[in-house]
Amino acid sequence: MALPKHIQTDPWQFALESLRDGRRAVLVFVVDHHGSVPGVTGTRVVVSDEAFAGTIGGGAAEIHLIERAIAHQSESEIYRFLHTPSGGGTLCSGTQEFAIISLSRIDEKAVRSIVDVLERHRTGTLRLTPGGVEFEPGEARPHSFSKRDGSWEYIGPIGLEDTLFIIGGGHVGLALSRVMSTLPFRIVVLDNREELPTMAANRWAHEQHVVDFERIGDHVADGDRSWVVIMTFGHNHDRHVLEGLLGKNFAYVGLMGSKNKVRQMFSAMVADGIPEAALEGVRAPVGMPIASHTPEEIAISVAAEIIGLRNRS
Repeated sequence: MALPKHIQTDPWQFALESLRDGRRAVLVFVVDHHGSVPGVTGTRVVVSDEAFAGTIGGGAAEIHLIERAIAHQSESEIYRFLHTPSGGGTLCSGTQEFAIISLSRIDEKAVRSIVDVLERHRTGTLRLTPGGVEFEPGEARPHSFSKRDGSWEYIGPIGLEDTLFIIGGGHVGLALSRVMSTLPFRIVVLDNREELPTMAANRWAHEQHVVDFERIGDHVADGDRSWVVIMTFGHNHDRHVLEGLLGKNFAYVGLMGSKNKVRQMFSAMVADGIPEAALEGVRAPVGMPIASHTPEEIAISVAAEIIGLRNRS
């Protein structure tokens, strides 16, 4: 069987366009996974007879599930795929549970709401059942999957749950925005300079604001979904921003600068009465130690550090 072509568009947008045009669309969604697998819970692909959008990890599993989706005629099913090191030339070893749902005009309202939330960079909760697709904008509930008495239910988040606050809209902030735009983060850039060329050139950030660094705490939401990188254009600004954020709860706080700059700044802050313990959670110098120098290299080192921490949580 020849596979349909892969198109580079969001699978939910592809589903909505297919439903509006009266084309057949089948959702293949990873509702649960265990072990080492190519596509984790929440990854999805939407398949029509002519094309598919999204991915469930590639490889033998994706080919098999796309073929199964093309042949799918029932309303829904749960399909379990076992990965073995010798199966299909893969080194993966684990299982994936897939929900395969033939989408209908009944699902169009929910799919349209998902597309709207994604376009506005917001969040919501997806619910998949044998009856189809439901969606509630707002709170994003964590992944859960259950099977009981011949039925099943998946609940999970949709949208950009994590926000990266880049404080400093200069060349490194621009490069970091570009790198992080390929990852599931809402990107907010904050600077105190009007008409900054690198802010004007930044087409990757979801939001950009000119703010007063003395009131930085009013502009950075705390919580374990907030990631903060401080990279302003001066040591004094860095210190004001950091002091304005101390005491808040973040998933990550990183400060750009040389080891000598960081040591001097922290020593001065402690001498002025700031407890050393308040500075212990700050990643400084920010980023993985890859001898980075250019804005692009620094951005990659910061992104790598954030990915590593996020994937361990």
